[in-house]
Amino acid sequence: MPWVLVAATLATATVVGLWRPVAPTAGQWGFLAALLLVVPLLAPAYWGEEFGWTSYLRLRLFPGRPLAATLGTGLVWAVWHYPLAFLGYIEFPDVVVGLAVWTFSFLCQEVILSWLRIRGGTVWTASVAHAGNNMVLSLITGFALGGSADATATTALMAVPLAVVAGWVVLSGRVGGVPARS
Repeated sequence: MPWVLVAATLATATVVGLWRPVAPTAGQWGFLAALLLVVPLLAPAYWGEEFGWTSYLRLRLFPGRPLAATLGTGLVWAVWHYPLAFLGYIEFPDVVVGLAVWTFSFLCQEVILSWLRIRGGTVWTASVAHAGNNMVLSLITGFALGGSADATATTALMAVPLAVVAGWVVLSGRVGGVPARS
């Protein structure tokens, strides 16, 4: 799914005039191929976050209200990442606007990750997806748009397809079950 989100993000960037499609070089193809191997290898690194947020907190926050619990978890997850905006991990031109866009992105991602956790019955599905979001969606989109869009615009562009998928998940009632414990 991260590859589809990359394509949708870059298509959105093309429509708004922030990116023009270019053919990858041989080295870039190699990098893209390497990402296919890296994502599953890095899933254990994201397991901790997904166990804490999607598998632990989500089940205990707003019991019996799965959508509220998912959105609350996404908000906590976003705020947990705020210090990164002050430590050089991501540099928003206007920190307040950037954090608002980033928060929206986290909320959309948490809806998707919760759905994957529920559907898969294990935290590993969310862990692999989280690794894919970070190592494929964010990395490739950041490289592709690095010269034409700042961090806020890039985050907003990535949030567009995330919001479409999250909207589908919510409107189709897919965030409502209680996942099996793992």
